[in-house]
Amino acid sequence: MIEKRRGRHKGDIRVTFSIPVSWLDRHVAVVGDFNGWDPTATPMKKRGDVRTVTVTLQAGRRYRFRYLDVLGRWHDDPAADDVEPGGVGSTDCIIDLTEVD
Repeated sequence: MIEKRRGRHKGDIRVTFSIPVSWLDRHVAVVGDFNGWDPTATPMKKRGDVRTVTVTLQAGRRYRFRYLDVLGRWHDDPAADDVEPGGVGSTDCIIDLTEVD
């Protein structure tokens, strides 16, 4: 699940990424163009039966991301707004913040 809500400052959007532990029960991070694709920048925390993390992004653009688990495996999010071709034959999930309610 991906939840978007307005942030405290104009143009900020708080995006919460959540995945069920039953889907991926190991350490995982959200990596994307918003954090330089750094696997240590945005680790997800286990909260009950989900892993979750919230990031603040700027409205008005699209962001690429994927999940990277501790075993080095990449995962897509079926709740992403879109999927586009990435590098080296992969895909990237998209969070679209160009029109946020």
